[in-house]
Amino acid sequence: MRIYVTGGTGYIGRALCRRLASEGHEIRALVRSPERVAPLVEAGVATFPGDVTDRASMREGMSGADLVLHAAADLDLSGPSERMEAVNVAGSENVASLAYKLGVPRLLSVSSIAYFGGSPDDGSPGTEQSPVREPLPTPYSETKHRGERKIRAWAERGLGVLTVYPSLVYGPPGKKEGANALLRQLWLGRFPALVGADRRSSWIFLDDLVDGLVKTIERAETGAAYLLAGDTIAVRELARRVAEAGGAPAPRREVSVRTARLALRLALPFFRWRGRRPPMALTQLASLERHWAFDDAKARRELDWHPRGLAEGLPVTLDYLLREERRPAAS
Repeated sequence: MRIYVTGGTGYIGRALCRRLASEGHEIRALVRSPERVAPLVEAGVATFPGDVTDRASMREGMSGADLVLHAAADLDLSGPSERMEAVNVAGSENVASLAYKLGVPRLLSVSSIAYFGGSPDDGSPGTEQSPVREPLPTPYSETKHRGERKIRAWAERGLGVLTVYPSLVYGPPGKKEGANALLRQLWLGRFPALVGADRRSSWIFLDDLVDGLVKTIERAETGAAYLLAGDTIAVRELARRVAEAGGAPAPRREVSVRTARLALRLALPFFRWRGRRPPMALTQLASLERHWAFDDAKARRELDWHPRGLAEGLPVTLDYLLREERRPAAS
């Protein structure tokens, strides 16, 4: 199968390209950063320079594809809002409209649980049928939601669309990529306090997400949508498990989002003066007021997919992060 992948140099995209290429598929990857293509080339992936914001740059690589796998996204909440809008909304429109024009049979959209804006207030898990929580809490959530709706509009015109909604993605490789960045900060004791300590969120191991995506390609019917959520845990329990595995002690203080927002606003001038990035963007705090717990029973049942839990995936990830911290810096 010839598969065209957007976001091929990203955390999820790299792992997907390697897996699909190893199974004999012809993989063509859209790459925005030439300096990051070496792992793809080594895996036998053909790379095509371009950007989802430039529709014409995708034509050569996408032509003749049997499937478009759209994994490109901008997640940087501290970056320019215009870039997130351009990639997550207009970029999704560009990918879907070009796939339709070129007659690509199917498009698999790697969306996010951010599409839903959170899960129910009582902490129970959301499902694929859960209503969207409005207002959407962050620019990322809002742009992922609108980008997904752009793709659905092309599905209504006849484009064969599949959709997956990953939860927080963790696991090697990627020292600071995906949710590994949060685990690393907990491991190193970089959080003076826990914000939203009782909030529940779902975590999916990277290799299991890739396996779920591959099974979606192989088994799902056109139009299907699946949550790929993995295991669910509260923030304070996650911090406790990291500490028990040998990381820094779990923060003793727990603060409300309201208090954290005030403290961050007061500290912003200090971070600007030091030329440092604050620990999180103000816009990110709104998401910490909500649960992000989701149920992926549909994917497990229909795709025969069996992801590992945090009890198995977290030690592997923390061991990897510890080795990376001890690795000598390149000279």
